[in-house]
Amino acid sequence: MKRMILMMLSGAMALSGAVPAATAAGVFPYEVKRHTLDNGLKVLLIPMPADGLVSYWSVVRTGSRDEVEAGVTGFAHFFEHMMFRGSEKYPGAVYDDIVTSMGADANAYTTDDLTAYHMSITREDLPTVIDIESSRFMGLKYSEEEFKTESGAVYGEFRKGRTSPFFTLFEAIQFAAYDMHTYKHTTIGFEDDIKDMPNQYDYSLGFFKRFYRPENVVIMIAGDFDPDATFKLIQKFYGDWQRGYQAPDIPEEPEQTAQRRIDVPFEGQTLPILAVSYKGERLMAGNPTMIAATLIGDLIFGETSPLYRKLVLEEQRVQFLEADFGFNRDPGLWSVFTMVKDPADVAAVEGEIMGAVTALQNNGVSQERLDAVRSNWRYGFLSNLSTPGNVTSAMARLVALTGDVEVVDEMFATAANLTPADVQAAARTYLTTARSTVAVLHTEGQDIPAPTPAEAPVLLPQKKDPNIAFKLWFKAGSQNDPQGKEGLAALTADMLAEGGTGKHSYDEILAALYPLAAGYEGSVDKEMTVFSGSAHRDAAGGFYPLFMDAILNPGFREADFERLRSRAMDSLEKQLRYSSDEELGKAALYGTVFAGTPYRHLDVGTVAGLKSITLDDVRKFYGTYYTRDNVTVALGGAYEDSMLDRLLADMQRLPEGTPKPVAAPQPAPIQGRKVVLVEKSGESTAISFGYPIDLHRGSREFYALWLANSWLGEHRNSVSHLYQVIREARGMNYGDYSYIEAFPQGGFRTMPPTGVGRRQQMFEIWVRPVPEP
Repeated sequence: MKRMILMMLSGAMALSGAVPAATAAGVFPYEVKRHTLDNGLKVLLIPMPADGLVSYWSVVRTGSRDEVEAGVTGFAHFFEHMMFRGSEKYPGAVYDDIVTSMGADANAYTTDDLTAYHMSITREDLPTVIDIESSRFMGLKYSEEEFKTESGAVYGEFRKGRTSPFFTLFEAIQFAAYDMHTYKHTTIGFEDDIKDMPNQYDYSLGFFKRFYRPENVVIMIAGDFDPDATFKLIQKFYGDWQRGYQAPDIPEEPEQTAQRRIDVPFEGQTLPILAVSYKGERLMAGNPTMIAATLIGDLIFGETSPLYRKLVLEEQRVQFLEADFGFNRDPGLWSVFTMVKDPADVAAVEGEIMGAVTALQNNGVSQERLDAVRSNWRYGFLSNLSTPGNVTSAMARLVALTGDVEVVDEMFATAANLTPADVQAAARTYLTTARSTVAVLHTEGQDIPAPTPAEAPVLLPQKKDPNIAFKLWFKAGSQNDPQGKEGLAALTADMLAEGGTGKHSYDEILAALYPLAAGYEGSVDKEMTVFSGSAHRDAAGGFYPLFMDAILNPGFREADFERLRSRAMDSLEKQLRYSSDEELGKAALYGTVFAGTPYRHLDVGTVAGLKSITLDDVRKFYGTYYTRDNVTVALGGAYEDSMLDRLLADMQRLPEGTPKPVAAPQPAPIQGRKVVLVEKSGESTAISFGYPIDLHRGSREFYALWLANSWLGEHRNSVSHLYQVIREARGMNYGDYSYIEAFPQGGFRTMPPTGVGRRQQMFEIWVRPVPEP
């Protein structure tokens, strides 16, 4: 499958892959004899054992990149066709007869940066090949009628390409990703320009005169031949070729400052193809950051990467996962491609790709992994240099970009000295959201669902805020605790917020969060669980994957379970019972008022309930209530739209399911006065009393009651009635407050907490502490 996909990619874009490897200088295994003719023609002669076989390449350092004039794109590729029309000495038919009589394998291809003409021959036919090749390069001849005929063939090739989803996708990506640079059009050119080619005969003659000149061509010969005799023949046949190359003024691409997204309908039938592309860098063989970047394709998207294993092998959500982080003369695109089996999964798969990039930026790569990738590239490169054709094919793009093969040794030497820090720096430099273009190709008319949360996201954008705040609200709380397992909701939330994940232990998470000064936490109330996280906007890229990993991939480790369950039990047996009279009294009040309802027990649970909970109970609770249909997301601060898109896409990775709703509690009517005494030693007493009310913020009367409560005894309000008549006038105690909404841990707060929305409230008054008489 990998070979098939790579053939499709190269067939549509004709891009060569990168070949850096971990080794010292001198990797290229053959001696190279270099010559330059007086007219500027470079000649690279590579003798090698080949039993009489020779590979002859003419590399023109011109591709679609050089097509700068408007209205005439596609001519570099067009000349790939026209060159087979021959010369006055060897017209097309004669040229073809000679090639056929030799039994030679002759062909050509064009890419964005080069046009290459290649022929596999025997040693005895080398003089003939030098003769016929020099003739057509120095004196190509074709009539206007032949030109128009070939123009029609090129347009047919274009229409044929449109039947390929990959061709259609690449065309759309390049057009969207570039504004000014000539990489904006594909090798074959814009369709309108191809249609108009029959009218551009005069332009074609000028194109040939500008670019098919000796200073812009490299002759590369590899195989079993006599290099001295061969060079003399090249001097003889190419020596009269006149200079005249005119380098085009390639427009510089402006810096991309925001992500670009495109939808690409395809007329044929296909599974959705997702492409994530980044503006890369031109080939700089001695630059560690640039060379490190070309390794990233294999490091995090290759067949041995965790993402490949997950998406292709284990979960089998995609047909393939491929990356192209190749070389270009100017900054090109580094891309990841995948074919997604389920259209509804496209957004989530994009999130997986972005997550892998962010993980590399945040966590780096191990030395072992880097060494493995370099070793693979080294031996992959060397093992493909056994035949003359393989050698010249492997070198053609590098020769076109640099003019020589010596770049191979420089590139490999740079790669040999790379460190994990270099790879991490490359990811942070090039694989940024602002440099990316995301494309989704799909069958025309097919719906590719965008992330559709069950509830609309809550958004509070503040571009000047230095931070980004995240909240995830799951509609499940202590009311969902099974009978006899009170505390399960809270313990599950603790396992996510303060436990390890499938990838990292909790101490590793803390270590990763520490330099970011970022964090996340979970809180559980009767009807909801809320996870909150925040990070500085510059650190959000490192924080986000850790936060998502906690929510989407909890580790559910036995050690974490025992630690957190023990802590919960201690909070009941030691802290609540002996250290907080106020909270103990409130717990007794709630247990009495809401007896027989799911509100009765504390959110943290009961000692007996916690003792009965198992790790399997936690896993089951997570699978039941932590679903994509049961969550509401919120973002605030200086977030980009791409962050929201990613968050919504990641929430689609939660399991499906709509939990069965729990009816609102119906506390029994209060008959008379009921007093509960909690006996314990101490110097003072905390008094709590109240009764249930069915008013909440959606009720019309709520706001009138809110004002009345503010007068009566609002929390920390020193001018309220209760405070004035009990504390100020009599000096009896410290605090005297009234409440119409839940206010957990009020003794430690000055403002009411969020995340405690309830369908049933209680009017209550706290008086604390009251000294014994």
